[in-house]
Amino acid sequence: MSNAGIQPRQILSSLRQSNPNTRAIAKTIYNERRKIQQENLKGKSLIQQLCEELGKGGFKFNLLQDEVGHITHLFFSHPQSITLTRNFPTVFVMDCTYNTNKYKMPLLDIVGITSHNTTFYSGFVFLKKESTEYHMWALQMFKETLQHENQPSVIMTDREQALLNAISIVFP
Repeated sequence: MSNAGIQPRQILSSLRQSNPNTRAIAKTIYNERRKIQQENLKGKSLIQQLCEELGKGGFKFNLLQDEVGHITHLFFSHPQSITLTRNFPTVFVMDCTYNTNKYKMPLLDIVGITSHNTTFYSGFVFLKKESTEYHMWALQMFKETLQHENQPSVIMTDREQALLNAISIVFP
């Protein structure tokens, strides 16, 4: 049930309906889910597993870690996204979401717009914090995806100052 995305409280409710004498509590469900997750990771950290899966999927990715091994930057882009980015390098929208993930890391979404007015995800970047320096790294990774001869003509943002500063440096 967990693999199907069912919440622990719903799993517990289902267990109690099918077996009214069950001694399971919510903590039991959470513990079992954690145990299954650890078995699936085969001793690897979540980040190691993520990098392995990104590699298997052919994603372009790059990450930086601090001195204690915590990720400070993680860029990733799907191969089809890279193709679209190179074919439609003119207009991009960049927006950072806040605290929407378990690690409370801002997520920079880079979205491209085709000549047919359809959008596509170009890349994603998890950042430890929003600063000009961190955004510069993200934009440098994005620039490598574009290749040197392709430069965006238009980059739209939510006017976040650190991102604007980085854009003016990486894409003068």
